[in-house]
Amino acid sequence: MVIAMNTKRLGESTTLCKFMQIRRRNVGFVANIPNQFSNHALERRYIVEMTKRVSEFSQRGDIVNARQLFDEMPQRDSVTWNIMIRCYIENNRVGEARELFDRMVDRNIVSWNSMIMAYTQERKLHIALKLFFVMPDKDVVSWTSIVSGLCRDSSVMDAYRLFKQMPERNSVSWSSIISGFQQNGFPFETLSLFKEMLLGGVQPTSHCFTSALTASAELAALSVGEQLYCQVVKGGFESNHLVGNSAITMFMKSGSFDNARRVFLGMSLPDLVTWNSMIVGYGQHGHGVEAILTFHQMQKACFWPDDISFLGVLQGCTHCGYVEEAMRYFTSMQIDYGIPPGPEHYVCMVDVLARAGSLKEALDLIHKMPFEPAAIFWRTLLNGCRIWRDFELGEFAADKVLKLEPYSASVCLMVIDMYTFVGRFADVEEIRRQMRERGARKEVAHSWVEVQGRVNVFTTKDETHVESDNIYSTLQLLAYYVAEHVWL
Repeated sequence: MVIAMNTKRLGESTTLCKFMQIRRRNVGFVANIPNQFSNHALERRYIVEMTKRVSEFSQRGDIVNARQLFDEMPQRDSVTWNIMIRCYIENNRVGEARELFDRMVDRNIVSWNSMIMAYTQERKLHIALKLFFVMPDKDVVSWTSIVSGLCRDSSVMDAYRLFKQMPERNSVSWSSIISGFQQNGFPFETLSLFKEMLLGGVQPTSHCFTSALTASAELAALSVGEQLYCQVVKGGFESNHLVGNSAITMFMKSGSFDNARRVFLGMSLPDLVTWNSMIVGYGQHGHGVEAILTFHQMQKACFWPDDISFLGVLQGCTHCGYVEEAMRYFTSMQIDYGIPPGPEHYVCMVDVLARAGSLKEALDLIHKMPFEPAAIFWRTLLNGCRIWRDFELGEFAADKVLKLEPYSASVCLMVIDMYTFVGRFADVEEIRRQMRERGARKEVAHSWVEVQGRVNVFTTKDETHVESDNIYSTLQLLAYYVAEHVWL
């Protein structure tokens, strides 16, 4: 049929409307395409409309109808292909997405990036790297996807080397590498990269601030954390829950409870994580009363406590020796809230009982646990036996933990302390001999102090610091002053 020039526009509209009126689930109509669709403009409109339909099915997770409509389309553009590929990826069917990708003739950078991101998220980094190195053109998304994948795979130094090779970086790229270092246990490097990003004029994202604040918390670097929080306020991120929760944790771990409280009160809609950050912070620092009060305030605010909430309260009770309160919360979490206690909750209970001298009750609780006790339970009981000089039970606990950790120097030292107290010096020498034979060494303790914005790390009898001479001279003067003026 030939359409007259003066009715051409009407014909296009009528035909397109017919397509849009057909029921969405009946996608078998595509084969009956009228001849007038040979017109290029109308063909283009058809592809756009059908691609929208594929996208709608995809967004609803209706893969079957999306694929059927996709297959019945006589012509498709790169957008249609990419939408169908993303549909498979978002529904965890990467294999079928790869099948389409391999069939696709006109792959563009979106196609390549979709597959690379899919493989990095599935922890199939070797496949993602193969695609990355053969793709004809790479953009900042391509590079950032691989950097994120390497960080997720704990290959953070490889990620950093690739990051340095990037021809272009944006705030997301910086966020990926900064988060990668923080999550892989490199707090110093995290803060160094954050500073480098600021000097480069890049605006931090909320994820950057979260990682930097978490690194500051791990180092207990209060002044650095305070500077970061000033940047948070300046950037308008103080209302962001992730950033606010990280700031609370940082202030809590640094012992700045007033600042943590101010951040908490400044959050318009605190969530459960926010409340837990306060409860756990108080609990870990031995502020049992504050932990309990905050717990009850959270309940009054209509928040349902979870296992983390109870863990924070139990930690507070443990540090303060609140045995009865700990037992009450331990029972309540199971009966009132249906939360099964995990190993961390049981450790708190064994600890609070052992510290209070209720060693038999602590042992009974260990035997009643629904899982095999790890070394930490016997070590905790042993510490209680050392405090209360229960040598018989202490030897039993020491034997248990040494079967699980035969090279544990800390356990041997606790037993030595008990034997020394009762004058069993022959046994002390025997344990020392066994330690030498096993090669059991106490882990070198280290501490750190922040001076003028710089965190300095020290080990026992450390002489590697550039200011070691001045440090030890000052300590000697301090010791002399204490001996002369304090102990008189």
